[in-house]
Amino acid sequence: MATAIETAEQSGADSQLESFLAFCADSATYAVVDQVVGEMSLQHASIREGGVKEAVKYLSEHRSPRLLLIDLSESELPLSDINSLADVCEPGVTVVALGERNDCAIFRDLLSHGVADYLVKPITPGLLQKTLTDATPGVVKTSGNKLGKLVAVAGTRGGVGTTTVATSIAWLIAHERRRKVALVDLDLQFGTVALSLDLEPSHGLREALENPSRIDGLFMDRVLVQHSEKLYVLSAEEPPDEALLLDFNALDLLITELRNRFHYVLVDVPRTSNSGSQQILQNATDLVLVSDFSLAGMRDTMRMVGLLPTTNAACNAVLVVNRSGEHKQGEMPRAEFEKGVGRRLDLVLPFDARTVAAATNFGQAVAATKGPVANGLRQVTDRVCGPQMGGGTGRAGLWQKLLKKT
Repeated sequence: MATAIETAEQSGADSQLESFLAFCADSATYAVVDQVVGEMSLQHASIREGGVKEAVKYLSEHRSPRLLLIDLSESELPLSDINSLADVCEPGVTVVALGERNDCAIFRDLLSHGVADYLVKPITPGLLQKTLTDATPGVVKTSGNKLGKLVAVAGTRGGVGTTTVATSIAWLIAHERRRKVALVDLDLQFGTVALSLDLEPSHGLREALENPSRIDGLFMDRVLVQHSEKLYVLSAEEPPDEALLLDFNALDLLITELRNRFHYVLVDVPRTSNSGSQQILQNATDLVLVSDFSLAGMRDTMRMVGLLPTTNAACNAVLVVNRSGEHKQGEMPRAEFEKGVGRRLDLVLPFDARTVAAATNFGQAVAATKGPVANGLRQVTDRVCGPQMGGGTGRAGLWQKLLKKT
């Protein structure tokens, strides 16, 4: 499976080529590249700070991308640096260079040394998007509308209510937005998605990850458990004392099959890191990161948010603090939490033990209840799907009513 290049904090090496990797020497260029990556919905894209020297050092230790954007503005000898870059790049890499010298001679020299194009800074999003598209036709592909969205829901620590958030977002998209949703629980032994929705888990998820050759349309029809007209669940409840011989390379096939069949694929990602979890986080179109107002929650939120620019730059990250007010005396103030993380929170969900426990015990999504938690979960869903037509109040507007009749 082609995934983003793993960072130094992650174990293992990626055996596939990344689609796009950029090195930007200044914040203004970084912002433009980040905008274009998001607008084009580039899959397997990474952006890093630095120029050609940082690129040479990095690519001498990692696989090369299909398309490399390199900033030469700090290079005193650009042609020599391009030759050094060529020595560490694998064959077939397309290189687009940026620089501050508006000089036809340097442009011709770079082209003669194998650079596909040269752009003079400051660059604009429109020009960069056209250049990337023209430089590698058929290599850098946008996700378009053919595949459904892949939404990862992950907790920074245990007990923050990640499954509650995941099941509620899935329920809201399926029931109030009338979109087809597949909800996947990647914790095969201790996951609680099926339990939370009062469903019997199947052995289909384990079977798929142990025997990827089985994955096709008929297999998916057999193993997906239907919760309602638009919501389907794929989960497991394997014995905790059994060793699972999972092939996480099959996860790419499984998720692609689901994204071809559903408008949204939501994955409840276990906190324990493994190659499967990393694949989901690196390829998600959206990440809902759930934390609490604790020091550990702030630290791990900061760490995960910090990885996104280099592992999944196009991802829409939604930061949520859940169960706020559960430990009033020991909770970190919101302003201090946001300062530590380096960005504002999108939503803070209040602690409501009675409502959440009642819903969970009856196998009901918390979003199906009434109260501030359900209202907050609707706002989280808005961050993933965009504002709901009809006011976003939880009542179906005219458009939703018409959809129900079709």
